[in-house]
Amino acid sequence: MTKSSKNIILPKASIKKGVAILPLEEYEKIKEDLEMLQSKKLAKEIEKARKEVKEGKVISLKELERKLNL
Repeated sequence: MTKSSKNIILPKASIKKGVAILPLEEYEKIKEDLEMLQSKKLAKEIEKARKEVKEGKVISLKELERKLNL
């Protein structure tokens, strides 16, 4: 397909399952996010961070800046 083409041709099987058209940059970001989420180590780190937030073991950005004298 050329850049000037205005038609998009999709196989019928794809249409039955559903189709999403989005910018390549957005697709690459989604793909990268999915790869990261499939990492067991990363999933454990996210779970730990969420638990810390629920337990109040966090500080605000302003408080962190004060502690670091920024």
